[in-house]
Amino acid sequence: MLNIHNLSVSFGGTYLFEEVTFRLGSGDRVGLVGKNGAGKSTMLKILAKDFAPDSGQIATEKEVKMGFLRQDIDFVKGRTVLEEAYQAFEEIKRAEFRIDEINHQLVTRTDYESQEYSDLIEELSDVTHHYEVLGGYNYVGDTEKILLGLGFKREDFDNQTDTFSGGWRMRIELAKLLLQSNDILLLDEPTNDLDINTLRALEEGLENFAGCAVIISHDRWFLDRVCTHILAFEGDS
Repeated sequence: MLNIHNLSVSFGGTYLFEEVTFRLGSGDRVGLVGKNGAGKSTMLKILAKDFAPDSGQIATEKEVKMGFLRQDIDFVKGRTVLEEAYQAFEEIKRAEFRIDEINHQLVTRTDYESQEYSDLIEELSDVTHHYEVLGGYNYVGDTEKILLGLGFKREDFDNQTDTFSGGWRMRIELAKLLLQSNDILLLDEPTNDLDINTLRALEEGLENFAGCAVIISHDRWFLDRVCTHILAFEGDS
């Protein structure tokens, strides 16, 4: 799923890391450990294609979807927790919007025998089938389950995201990543500010995740329980 071959990165003539090679497949979860400044976050940014290495190659399978939990999270102001979490389902929401559009047209039109009306009926059938295949009838329940598992209460769902602290905003972003159909998850310090129950929910979510994950965390207990592999960065700065 993800092949990294001979990646090297240097700053000011000094290598941050040199000729790093590893491969990740479905179900693999690798923890990146090491001192601050050793290259862990740089590696995530390279995998996310935010940053180009000095040398080496990254190969992925075609049409691989990647989600990245970053330290800096920027939400659209004015959205509630639920509205932000629903951003994980862009294709479902587009289909939902089109279904509403078509139904409105069918209610307001009176040309029942026209070709245009017949075409709308046919499109409604196609879009509804696509909506069902995407999981459109399940996404609301799935979203609530994930949010509750990450420590939110139902009364929080309608509160705007900018009323929450950074740690809670990170949980909203994490919920979106767990709800998306990603093949690869890149998680930069996902355990910050999580209580024990939420850590267990995250652990369960990652264990049930069918793709592969690359995780930076200073919580060795969490990494030991979740990860199948550990990649140690031994740089001094």
